[in-house]
Amino acid sequence: MKIVPNTKKALLLIFVCALLSYPLTGWTDEHKESPSQQRFDGIQKWVDIFEAYERAEWQKPKDVVKKLDIKPGDTVADIGAGTGYFTRLLAQAVGHEGKAIGLDIEPAMVEYMKEDAKKRGLTNYEARVVKPDDLELSPKSVDVIFICNTYHHIEDRINYLKRLSKALKPNGRIVIVDFYKKPLPVGPQSITHKISEEDVKKEFEQAGYRLTKSLDFLPYQYYLEFSL
Repeated sequence: MKIVPNTKKALLLIFVCALLSYPLTGWTDEHKESPSQQRFDGIQKWVDIFEAYERAEWQKPKDVVKKLDIKPGDTVADIGAGTGYFTRLLAQAVGHEGKAIGLDIEPAMVEYMKEDAKKRGLTNYEARVVKPDDLELSPKSVDVIFICNTYHHIEDRINYLKRLSKALKPNGRIVIVDFYKKPLPVGPQSITHKISEEDVKKEFEQAGYRLTKSLDFLPYQYYLEFSL
């Protein structure tokens, strides 16, 4: 990612990335307020959108987690975790000896995740506020990095992926779930807010990764897994 040079631009980037990183049922191009005019005030409103019941019908979260083939004791980092829609499931999958880390650049979302983890009694569920260009993950500390509906908003992606590789344990994996680059009834309505499956593969190859799995069980999204 590019380093944002000043606070105003940083706030703008935080909002755009956080807002567009999640599939919003019913979201259309009619919502044209300037990003600088909106914030995540009234967190419950955004929870209602991100956690909408109908999302489970097409996102198939339990199926996605099953396909991840997570082992008890694994450490999994969820980039752009938002409300922890997937992070809480990842915490259950890794078991008490493992760890699920929800990473987001929006403080309100991270606070929501922390409270949600407490309510659910998930002591292995950690949430952190991170910078757009620095996740501050320790070297060789993560078994799986999961990026759902967020990858297409990352800047300078090839260099970003190279930095992520340092956080992976031996045989570690990065899994990308994102929207097909075509008109869809859910997710970003603008084609420019999407990245094609083939472009993702090319970028990972340029960053030194190899494709290890490609699945098409989701109606609106591709599932790609990469290793070093």
